[in-house]
Amino acid sequence: MQLAVFNRSLALDRVGGDEDLLREVAQLFLQEYPSLLVQIEEAVAHADACRVMEAAHTMKGSLATLGAEAGTQIALQLETMGRHRVLDGSQETCRALVEQLSELESELQKVATGA
Repeated sequence: MQLAVFNRSLALDRVGGDEDLLREVAQLFLQEYPSLLVQIEEAVAHADACRVMEAAHTMKGSLATLGAEAGTQIALQLETMGRHRVLDGSQETCRALVEQLSELESELQKVATGA
């Protein structure tokens, strides 16, 4: 089963069907995700399992709220790696997250601008 980069109906459900709130959440995520992604990348680069777990957990929650199913699963993988202190493959997983976020960003730009 292919997970969605952005599941608009799920995202709308998560914000109670409020289009304006979804737009605000999308705008906020677009502003804040780059710094969170840097935290994840740096934690992976330094093999800091605790920081990987914490930052990935935060990213996972944001992605889940937005109905970003594929990104949520990747962030969960990173969170789990950090929790178990086994970071083998975390660089590849981090790259997969970057790819998902890039795709998600273009979808969220449309939401954020009301397109």
